[in-house]
Amino acid sequence: MAARRSTKFPGVQARESTEKRYKGRPDVCYTIDYKDASGKRVRKDVGWASQGFTAALAAEMRARLIHAAKSAQAMGQVAMPAGQAPTLLEAWELYRKDWLEAKGKRFAYDQSLINGHLAPIKQKPLNLITPHDLDLIMADMRQKGCAAQTIRLAMGLVSRIMRRMAAWRLYAGPMPFEGITLPKLNNQRARFLTPDEARALLAEIKRRSKKTWLMAMISLHCGLRFGEIARLCWSDVDFSEMSLHIREAKSGYGRHAVLTQDIADALRDLPGGLPSDLLFPSKNGGVLSEVPDTFSRAVDYLGLNRGITDRRQRIVFHSLRHTYASWLARSGQGQLVIADRLGHRSLQMSIRYTHLMDKTRKESADAISHIFHGDLP
Repeated sequence: MAARRSTKFPGVQARESTEKRYKGRPDVCYTIDYKDASGKRVRKDVGWASQGFTAALAAEMRARLIHAAKSAQAMGQVAMPAGQAPTLLEAWELYRKDWLEAKGKRFAYDQSLINGHLAPIKQKPLNLITPHDLDLIMADMRQKGCAAQTIRLAMGLVSRIMRRMAAWRLYAGPMPFEGITLPKLNNQRARFLTPDEARALLAEIKRRSKKTWLMAMISLHCGLRFGEIARLCWSDVDFSEMSLHIREAKSGYGRHAVLTQDIADALRDLPGGLPSDLLFPSKNGGVLSEVPDTFSRAVDYLGLNRGITDRRQRIVFHSLRHTYASWLARSGQGQLVIADRLGHRSLQMSIRYTHLMDKTRKESADAISHIFHGDLP
């Protein structure tokens, strides 16, 4: 091949072949020179004159590639060389510090996943982690007897870290978790409290801690999750409408829960506060991060979990919310009402209560009160 020579088109060069001929003359190969989205210089042959290529066509192709590179830069979609992508451990430390800690979120369990099940890949750059790597980790976790939920949490952590790095424009590359199949999950709680069990449990909790008792009562009578209760402020309580405003629900959407008279009376007995004050602050005045031990001690004292090994059958704080929904179903409330009271965004999430089966919001509150006091409808 002869040496390359410039053409009248910037970034386009031509060189004649010493072996191939076209139309009685040496065939010509056209080459373009440009910088890709990462700023790296690229020189590539685009084709021969015998294949229909010309200097003008090569220039047009070069212009398109330059335009695509600039667009990728503007959109933050620049593919990162392996040496520039953070490792999973580096990305985790950044995610933990600037996202979880900054938002006051807990991360102890995530840290244990990084140091434990995800340890084989934590030193790998993100763009070198493959679906095969994740499949191997899932297989190892299954062999160790990990539950499906634990496996899903580990893979979910990898997903959250990589997506956050991409959102921060610190990573642009493959997302390996999109190429794996997660184990199916069956962790729906099957057990709910009977009215006698509920009254006994609430009485025992109240004997130990009135604060924990009222939180448990709100979950049982209004269907709130613990995290929703922990974030309730005085401005969220509306006695005139007999409702609680849940501003930070798990679904990301706010909703209003229906107050029973028992809960309204108990809330009125609490010392008042400013609208922005928490109803149930932690010792340092912040949001409670976990259920008080009083609840589990009361459950143990009553033997509600004695001899039960299936976690779906064990009584935990969330069982109060499950009991609320189950009692609504038993009282004849429809699936739409149950979904609304629980804050579910789809009926699929509340369909498990239909085997126990709205006229008004007051009927929902009355039904719970009647069951709690032993007056079955």
